[in-house]
Amino acid sequence: YLLGDNMKYLKKFKDIISLLIFIIIFVSILSIFNLIIDISPQISKIICLLGISLYCFTIGFKKGNKAENKAYKIGLKTGLIIILTLYVLSILTGSFQLNLSKIIYYLILVIVTIFGSIIGINKKH
Repeated sequence: YLLGDNMKYLKKFKDIISLLIFIIIFVSILSIFNLIIDISPQISKIICLLGISLYCFTIGFKKGNKAENKAYKIGLKTGLIIILTLYVLSILTGSFQLNLSKIIYYLILVIVTIFGSIIGINKKH
């Protein structure tokens, strides 16, 4: 009985848990590459943006593929959950700075998630 209740809560946080797992794996791989090949900080930022954007697009596509209608709302909701998770992580790590580049970064991720969701629902039909 107790395990069933915990599974219900885990399903609600599935997006957040999968994002955290992706971030851990992605950062680990990027760190290994950085040890082998000295990557400049600018290139590292671009790789992070591309990696997180690809993740957001994939999650949006999967959610849109399961949706019946209004994929943009599902993409927006999923994108906002991802942004909120990244915001909380940046606060917890002490690296939070709200500047124009961070706002553009978050906006790109939301737009990519919405775009993935819209393509996902169109591929279904």
